[in-house]
Amino acid sequence: MTGHLEEIGRHHPAEDILWDYYRGALKPGLALVARSHLELCPHCRNDLTLFDTIGGAMLDQAEGVVLADNALDLALARIERPETPASAPAKTPRRKPSFLASVELPQTLKDAHIHGRHWVAPGVWLARVDVPEADQSPTYLLRVPPGMAMPVHSHRGRETTVVLKGRFSDAKGEYGVGDFVCCDDEDCHSPAVAADGDCICLIAQEAPIVPLSWLGRILQPFARI
Repeated sequence: MTGHLEEIGRHHPAEDILWDYYRGALKPGLALVARSHLELCPHCRNDLTLFDTIGGAMLDQAEGVVLADNALDLALARIERPETPASAPAKTPRRKPSFLASVELPQTLKDAHIHGRHWVAPGVWLARVDVPEADQSPTYLLRVPPGMAMPVHSHRGRETTVVLKGRFSDAKGEYGVGDFVCCDDEDCHSPAVAADGDCICLIAQEAPIVPLSWLGRILQPFARI
């Protein structure tokens, strides 16, 4: 990935999230958000390389196991008679939705099925993202217009976000393109978009948010998040 997406900001996944991603322990939606951030962030990709190095060192130090007497014969027989893998059908590139024409997407999202957007408030739309093997956790793209603050809410479990366009802020800081944000059930916030442009984010939640204002409670059935 080249261009301004490589020049991301200051917010990255915590080490435990990166480790869970590396070992395949993140829920599918959260893994999609983490993978999108990794495509945009050389710093975090280097951290994954470090995990590879640590894993290799651990294997080198592990005690060996005794092989069966015929292990070599079985391995050689497998080499002599390789299984012919089924040819995978060629992938048809997905067409980028027109409402994302102004957004530079990471490859992870270019390959994903993004549903049509639906409007949940004036200037605010949401588009679901299909995640293979996902549970009921919402995973979606959210667009918020310049200068708007989202209704205050808390969370049930983790909510992960990567910024794809624009900027927003909350009590913990300001987030720009490529930044990764993780909230949990201890966080209560009202994200506010910068006045100089709209903001589009990829978001995955372990469970629906908890709206804490009357406006949020009214809008939640329309947003279904």
